[in-house]
Amino acid sequence: MDSKGLTNLNTKRTLIIGFIFVFILLLLVLRLFFIQVIKSQEYSKKAVQQRLMNISIGTDRGNIYDRNLIPFTSREKKRYIIAYPSFIYDISATSDIISKAACIPQETVEKRIRSNTEPIEFLYSSEKNEYFNLMDKGRLKGVIVVEKNQRYSDKSLCRHLIGYISKTDKKGEMGIEKSMDNYLSGGNSGVIAVVDSSKNIIPGLGFRKIEANFNKLNIKLTLDYHIQKIAEEILKNYNVNGSITIMDIKNGDILAMASFPDFDQNNVQNYINSHGEELINKGVWAYDLGSIFKTVVAAAALESNKIDLFEKYLCEGSIDVGNSSIQCSTYKTHEDKEITIEEAFALSCNTTFVKIGLKLGEDIILDVARNLGFGEKLCFEIFEEKSGYIPKQKEEGIANISIGQGKIQVTPLQVTSMMSTIANNGIYNNPRLVDELVNDDGVTIKKVEVSKPRQVLKQSTAFALKEMLRKVTAYGTGKAANLDNLGGSSGKTGTAETGINFGQVTHGWFSGFVPSIEPQYAITVFINDGKSGGKYAAPIFKEVSEEILSRIKR
Repeated sequence: MDSKGLTNLNTKRTLIIGFIFVFILLLLVLRLFFIQVIKSQEYSKKAVQQRLMNISIGTDRGNIYDRNLIPFTSREKKRYIIAYPSFIYDISATSDIISKAACIPQETVEKRIRSNTEPIEFLYSSEKNEYFNLMDKGRLKGVIVVEKNQRYSDKSLCRHLIGYISKTDKKGEMGIEKSMDNYLSGGNSGVIAVVDSSKNIIPGLGFRKIEANFNKLNIKLTLDYHIQKIAEEILKNYNVNGSITIMDIKNGDILAMASFPDFDQNNVQNYINSHGEELINKGVWAYDLGSIFKTVVAAAALESNKIDLFEKYLCEGSIDVGNSSIQCSTYKTHEDKEITIEEAFALSCNTTFVKIGLKLGEDIILDVARNLGFGEKLCFEIFEEKSGYIPKQKEEGIANISIGQGKIQVTPLQVTSMMSTIANNGIYNNPRLVDELVNDDGVTIKKVEVSKPRQVLKQSTAFALKEMLRKVTAYGTGKAANLDNLGGSSGKTGTAETGINFGQVTHGWFSGFVPSIEPQYAITVFINDGKSGGKYAAPIFKEVSEEILSRIKR
């Protein structure tokens, strides 16, 4: 090949190589354009996500507040050392520092780190020291120190109404935690730690913390934290198996519901097989009522106009109706004395009320009971609430119905609601527990709809019943609940035979309202196997009333 042909060949080769080079360069430019312009936002987002890791510092749930935004949940914080095994470079050295910071044996720390791949928490309960500061400032690789909200603590109030969440999926299992779970579980909170794209800690640094809070809904209840505390402390001081329920007479707001014994919300598994009834909210459980049901009978008598309020009745100590013989346990207080329905109510005379029941008939009495809310659930926010039981027509004898025995079962909440209705001049308000949904600043997001009040008793009936209930504490079976120095108290005792343990178990009740003049609070004290309402429940009612009226300003 001559020199001219060789030159042409070299020129072609040069052009081909140049075209290839230009083509490759063009591809690179197009690729860079695609990455930096077209896909820039997507890749930036991924890069940020690779550098951020969310660490939970609580239960990721909304808070539960009282009516004044005092929290029932997450009232305490504790410090935790959180170790991430896959991020730790020197396990032995890191374990040594953690052990000195948290006062835990080094061997225990190292064993836990080596046997886990998931984050490990160490509760930090001692004073701060140089080792704690080392981790807190992010200088120890794979370790972070955070403060975590404690959902429940040893001092938590209102455990039965608040309920608890499961340890696995953090879902509500009881109480408000369960009924309002959809709202409470919508929140999130955490600490963001910075890591590099290969999930290694940024060289030379430990985790760097960035506090992050996300929108969540909180529940504001109708409860009053201070009234709840009073009820719980008194119930525990008396050390009785029972409940105290307190309601605002004007609107049906539940202000307190204490049940004892209570339980540890962080260790519910300890009570699953217990016979101590720790998990039962006795404020909404159904029990035999006894003589408090005479309030319903008296209301039926007044509503029907079938009974002469001035008619006299003579109690012979017992009365036979069909195959039943009803004894009067208070016979000695009115032996050989003719008494009116008002006196019979104050002295809780069984025979007189059986005679009144025979005149009225069971239908009238049971209809009034249902109108007052017996036999149905009253508060939809409490899933554990029982409806109780009011007998159907001809199902129970009139003798038992007249004195609240037999198949009749009610909840303390229902009894409190009845007393509230009477004190409110016969106007019934549905019991309320949840007031509204609020954000973290306490601003209302959604108000829970309130049902309209309705007149279920004539005002004249309510007025007469209030006079009867006042005389119970003045000279009747409820003298132990008398409260003349604070405006008087009104109420009714109840001692209910249950048939449990061959009739040895009887429930003690006292329910009423305070003060008698311009009443504010309806209160029910229930004692499981309380023997006598007048002897054991009435003094508790008095103490609760005194504490509330003297300490709570509304």
